Amino acid sequence: MEKEKIEGLLTFDINSGKFWITEPEEGAPLTSLEFGDKFEVKDGDGNWIESGIEISQDEQGALVFKLKNTNYQGILDGIEVRQ
Repeated sequence: MEKEKIEGLLTFDINSGKFWITEPEEGAPLTSLEFGDKFEVKDGDGNWIESGIEISQDEQGALVFKLKNTNYQGILDGIEVRQ
């Protein structure tokens, strides 16, 4: 039997330096995400795409967070995700 997926919003906690999947309404943490963890991201068409967190560079050479296999980068808070 497949484990039920945790679904919520991606949130970065600046105090702990961690990404979390949080509840949409309350913002309560459901589970943390680490670099190397695989999860899915909902795109603009409502499709789920396998992704993960990586560090990349923007056009000016600054380091930014990016979601693999998507165009999402920079501030990633509020993106629908599931794991």
